[in-house]
Amino acid sequence: MKKIILLFFVVLFYLPLQGQSSFFVVTKTGTTYTEAQLKESVEKADWCGYFHENSRYLLTFEDGSTVELFSKKELGELRLNDACFQNENTKDNGNYKIHESGILIRMLSARNTSKN
Repeated sequence: MKKIILLFFVVLFYLPLQGQSSFFVVTKTGTTYTEAQLKESVEKADWCGYFHENSRYLLTFEDGSTVELFSKKELGELRLNDACFQNENTKDNGNYKIHESGILIRMLSARNTSKN
């Protein structure tokens, strides 16, 4: 009987966590990438330095997909070094693209550096 009750609680608390990331959420899928592709590529990347204390950090992909990194408050038990958090006012001026190998590429706007 104890084993059945234990199994019940494991299933009750474990199943809702399946498929959820511990540090981000896909908020919109665009025209190119599936939710699975977005999740896999974001999970592989090192996001230390991108997290905010009180708000989510928005990642925008070139196909219109969006992913939000959880705030420090939302991370809960996932402990990160304080160096992984940045100023709340920091904005990401780049779009992201998933390379055919599955890694993320951050695309930045080119600046006009010509000398006149």
